Amino acid sequence: MNHQIPFFSLERQWNNTKSKIKPAIDSVLDSQQYVGGPFVKEFEEKLAKFLKTNHAIGCNSGTDALWLAVRALDLAENDIVITTPFSFLASASEVVANRGHVVFVDIDPETFNISPENIEKWLNENATLKNNVAIHNKTGFPVKGIIAVNLFGQCADFDKISKIAKKWKLWTIEDCAQAIGSSLNGKMAGSLADISTLSFYPTKNLGACGDAGAVCSNDPKLAARLLQLRNHGRQSHYNYIELGINSRLDALQAAVLSQKLDFLNDFNNKRREIAKRYTQNLEAIKEIKLPKEILGHHTYHQFCIEVDKDKRNQLIQHLTENKIGSNIFYPQTFNDIKFLQTNPAIKNECPIAQELTTKILALPIWPELNNEEIDYICDCIKNFFKK
Repeated sequence: MNHQIPFFSLERQWNNTKSKIKPAIDSVLDSQQYVGGPFVKEFEEKLAKFLKTNHAIGCNSGTDALWLAVRALDLAENDIVITTPFSFLASASEVVANRGHVVFVDIDPETFNISPENIEKWLNENATLKNNVAIHNKTGFPVKGIIAVNLFGQCADFDKISKIAKKWKLWTIEDCAQAIGSSLNGKMAGSLADISTLSFYPTKNLGACGDAGAVCSNDPKLAARLLQLRNHGRQSHYNYIELGINSRLDALQAAVLSQKLDFLNDFNNKRREIAKRYTQNLEAIKEIKLPKEILGHHTYHQFCIEVDKDKRNQLIQHLTENKIGSNIFYPQTFNDIKFLQTNPAIKNECPIAQELTTKILALPIWPELNNEEIDYICDCIKNFFKK
């Protein structure tokens, strides 16, 4: 292979989509309606239809989407939220930003998503339901909700998580930043919780030309609250009734996303084809553990293999020498990030996630990769393990 295979690239996607995107951008510029307006409304309506949810509300980023979600669900100071230890920072940081506490519950070793069984175990051992409020036994703080992440494109087990939440009177947030287009038992990712959050960062399966995000809900009251919070807590013109933020989705990003949403199923199908080709080429290598499609329809935002920790850095070096990009998602758990440890009484060890950080390695899986490139990557990996 004479050319570099980067871990991620948008060049080919841009060449394939710019004939649709450039006129959409020109339409926004010609209209001079840059904030709100018809372009944002069009995208929000298209997104809600795609996700089969009642309300989709654009915002500035996936991180803002999580901030808005926990605020709309009335997270208060010292409230506890259960979440995964293994994800992008925002899945936990926005709870802390709203003066809450996060307790990390270990993941399922096959899906890498938060384990419903471990959620239930932690609640049974550490909380008591009093007057329809789950109370943490050691601190007396309320346990208010669960944030479950659809990691790498595979849905968390929301059927089980929702049953646990109902039993313990908890709300649920679905962090769908990596899984737009995925589904679970016929329901689209982005519609599985009280509030679902999305990121349209450029590297996502549906990526903007900059930062962008969305919050979704089937509850009209929550949707109204989210609309209010994303615009400074404004109920009507110059009538501010609570503390919000400026997190409006701008019209340029909305126009780009409206066009790219039409390509999303094709993008995701190509990712699935690449994942299948990787699996067929690499499944005979005993030193590698491959990802599995276990729950629902997987859209492979990342294709992460597991390699013995003593071999991973050597494999990365070997791939680099052969002009192949790779990445580690994630090199640490949230238990390793000091500012997320807000109260020692609620710290919970997560050995499965901790071990995974030493073994996981992501291979290129952007949709425009061709078969020759995928086979070359696989051949390089095979050659490494033949040494």
